Amino acid sequence: MRALWLPLACLSTGALAQPFVRTPVPGRDGELCVTWNARQLIWRVAEEGSARTPGDTEYGAIDAAWAAWQQAVSGCSDFEFIRGPRISAPPVADGSKDSNVLVFREALCRDVVAPEDPCLADGSCVSQHGCWDYGESTIAITRVSYSPRTGVITDADIEFNAANFLFTTVDSPPCAYGLEDVTCVAYDLQNTATHEIGHVLGFAHVEDDPESTMAPTAPLGETSKRRVDPGSALGLCQTYPRGRPPASCDPRNHGNVIAQTVCASAGGAPAWLALLTWLLVQVSGLGWAVE
Repeated sequence: MRALWLPLACLSTGALAQPFVRTPVPGRDGELCVTWNARQLIWRVAEEGSARTPGDTEYGAIDAAWAAWQQAVSGCSDFEFIRGPRISAPPVADGSKDSNVLVFREALCRDVVAPEDPCLADGSCVSQHGCWDYGESTIAITRVSYSPRTGVITDADIEFNAANFLFTTVDSPPCAYGLEDVTCVAYDLQNTATHEIGHVLGFAHVEDDPESTMAPTAPLGETSKRRVDPGSALGLCQTYPRGRPPASCDPRNHGNVIAQTVCASAGGAPAWLALLTWLLVQVSGLGWAVE
């Protein structure tokens, strides 16, 4: 899987300040981006939730993140985001159509997988053991399955790295670095989920606008990405216009492809340097993107 990571993003507009960035299909020179054809996206949360988040607050935070994107399309698009029933130990990125699950990984694979386990050779430890086997400084990963011929998305799954990060659901105050607790804002779950849902919808990182929901970094205690910024909302409206087919990538941006880099959490740094991590990757037999 790691050998197939392609950190790319295609621009949505010719303006110097990009209000949104769409995820391209590799090898298509920026002419084809990943999009949903269906206008109803049913999503489900793993019923195990997160043991580190008090009560059932994680479900409310995820509901609020989807609601923020639903509000962003109100009046301009007929795209609907529908909460489906919770699901136990769901598989991710296994080719299942329309599973669209959100799961918490609360153990590192290196801590729970035996050295002789065959999953280490075939890369299936995540699905078999429900553990986190990506970069330990990566806060969440979204894997989007799509057709490399058409760019049509068939499934998207979000995994939260609850093994290394404390996800919180309170509004304030921000936690001090090294003193993270559920009574203050550490790595805000709604903040993280709202960003990751943007990847689910086919949007990539916006590198030059720190106020964007899709900006790749955020300090400890940030909650501003709970709100879908105007540029990302514009992208959603223009990509999925009401009563019309999804928009293709802007032909004016032919070849205008920018490289994305992996953003790491600055472990040991002061709070203002502690960064959330989101990762953009393209992979799979169908083609799948991880962000």
